[in-house]
Amino acid sequence: MEWLKELIHQLQPVDKNAPAFWHRYSAALKEQVPGSTPLDEAEFVVFDTETTGLDPGTDKVLSMGAIKVRNLQVLVSDTFECLVQQEGAPSTKSAEVHGLLSKELDQGITEREAVEGFIDFIGSATLVGQHVAFDIAMVNQMLKRQGIRGKLRNRSVDTAHLAIRLERRHADSHTLKTGEYSLDALCERYSLPTDDRHTASGDAFTTALLLLKLLSLAKKRGVMTVRELIR
Repeated sequence: MEWLKELIHQLQPVDKNAPAFWHRYSAALKEQVPGSTPLDEAEFVVFDTETTGLDPGTDKVLSMGAIKVRNLQVLVSDTFECLVQQEGAPSTKSAEVHGLLSKELDQGITEREAVEGFIDFIGSATLVGQHVAFDIAMVNQMLKRQGIRGKLRNRSVDTAHLAIRLERRHADSHTLKTGEYSLDALCERYSLPTDDRHTASGDAFTTALLLLKLLSLAKKRGVMTVRELIR
């Protein structure tokens, strides 16, 4: 019933008082490619956020990184990256992971500029990430704080879930060890570089390489279209 969901999304009214970037986004979604689009022709935006913590309701985005994948190629010249100014951030615990310090973030852009730039970058592309639901929730909170009465409506693919689906087609779910599907574990399994892990742009690039590996495996499993990929 993907076609019905897409129709509902397209028919959702746009807040006339919303800023220009949100109107551009809503217009882009109306031109979203059909689910029957072959994977070879699809456009993906692989992205990652570094945050002050793991609660989308209270934590905030410190940095964002995104890169486009089109025609089964990672477009290293088509990227989005920013540091985000956040008062009182980062916390000590999160700084241990992503290494961002307050003095670095002071050189960043405002949250409004960050989310506007990101929304313009993604357009109607299918969003991809490792545990992508979290990153989408963080962006939705950014939108909410900017007074946007709406959320991201792009299709999305979680690389961890996709790997589980493709690798464990006939396996018992009770034997699943979640650690086997962390980004580090998947990179090791597919012989991918991890030199720039734990930065938003580095993780986005690594996940984009992982996506290509998984798309190749998906085609071997008979998955040929965007609709079949995101089911």
